[in-house]
Amino acid sequence: MKPAHLFPNKRQIRLDLADLGLPEVPLVGIHRQTSAAQGLLAHTHEGLLEICYLVSGKRSYHVGGRHYVMRGNDVFLTFPDEVHGSGDRPHGKGELYWLQVLLPRRPKTFLALAGGDATGFIRALRQLPRRHFHGDRRLQYLFEDIFRLHHDAALPFRKLRVANAVMAWLLAVAECAARPSAFRESPDIQAALKLIAALPSREATIATLAVKVGLSESRFKAKFKEQTGIAPGEYILRQRIDRAKALLRDGRMPVTEVAFALGFASSQYFATVFKRFTTLRPSDLLRGNASPPDA
Repeated sequence: MKPAHLFPNKRQIRLDLADLGLPEVPLVGIHRQTSAAQGLLAHTHEGLLEICYLVSGKRSYHVGGRHYVMRGNDVFLTFPDEVHGSGDRPHGKGELYWLQVLLPRRPKTFLALAGGDATGFIRALRQLPRRHFHGDRRLQYLFEDIFRLHHDAALPFRKLRVANAVMAWLLAVAECAARPSAFRESPDIQAALKLIAALPSREATIATLAVKVGLSESRFKAKFKEQTGIAPGEYILRQRIDRAKALLRDGRMPVTEVAFALGFASSQYFATVFKRFTTLRPSDLLRGNASPPDA
């Protein structure tokens, strides 16, 4: 049985496990982004491996001159002392879990490990074969276990339990990184993605897509989000915003016409949604004052 959503009313939660006697994990965090916002400035984490797991939504990172786009259920790593940030991309709507772990060269202990085991595990983390890869839903539930155990102050052997939970999560990350790359979407979800790209905006409804790919509406919603990391309604909305960007850049249609052409009930609602995903107003792009990157 899947656990209930963790701390549903909090947008940002951070833990420093050094407070529990685990200085090798100085930051564990959850960040729920309800609309697009200014992205990260370039920065580094001295001696720290940062592991980001995107539960849902979309997020961009820029490392080593390359741009990466995370979708829901993706993992992204920045290795110790690497300069990284969002480039010129805003942070998109979504939910991010992340953990920073200190990787000393000659550790005496590491979480629940000691001696050669500690050294070997740290070496394995430093040598993870990929920076950006697809995870699995264990990463969500194992991560939430860290928080639940940490928050239970009366729990016997709490430090050991939290250390073991962090180890379990790190092992799951390593397993996901070692899997061969593969297409994530099944044929029916691939078909849905092609339909969303091809159908006029007003016709790309969840009900229509479910019928066309041969799934019940409830099964289609669940399967689509599991495989793409984004709920189908939000995915469709993102595609409409991407089309809006192209029309506004073209400059031949006013904002109101773009809104109605893409199936929005009003230009006001269109402007609200556009800003949620891009941080800008449609009129900003129409006047050529800004050029929003993908959120």
